[in-house]
Amino acid sequence: MVPFGIFRKEKKEAAAKPAQKTLLEELCGGNDELYWALSRTILLNPEITVKEGIDSYIERAEEYEKTGNRARARIAYQVAGEISIYNGKLAQAQKFFKKAAEVDPDFENRNIFEYLSKKENTERVLAVAQEFYARTGRQRKAAESPSA
Repeated sequence: MVPFGIFRKEKKEAAAKPAQKTLLEELCGGNDELYWALSRTILLNPEITVKEGIDSYIERAEEYEKTGNRARARIAYQVAGEISIYNGKLAQAQKFFKKAAEVDPDFENRNIFEYLSKKENTERVLAVAQEFYARTGRQRKAAESPSA
């Protein structure tokens, strides 16, 4: 029979180890608001999303908006904003995140989009995102030309 004390010892050892920060946490430098926004909008596999192109997401968002499907329109605008961040396009990212906030005002995390629609916040997000992509080997290749 296994004594119950060994399980308690494992828990104590696990709790004693300091939590290791992720790359994104390190890059945000303790700015919780910046980390919170980026952790929900950074593209972890940009090759998949960017491959389709930003224009298709914009078209979809506009179509969903016309038909009254606010949730899908918000998602499409959000993805367009995420691609804009990946492409390093400040004004474009602000525009799409602002549209995402406007199109679905009942979305519970709408404040992420409001945060990202402000120029100074978007500038910080772009800087951290570009560093994140560079360090993870997912940066945009020079041969690729950004669309829109």
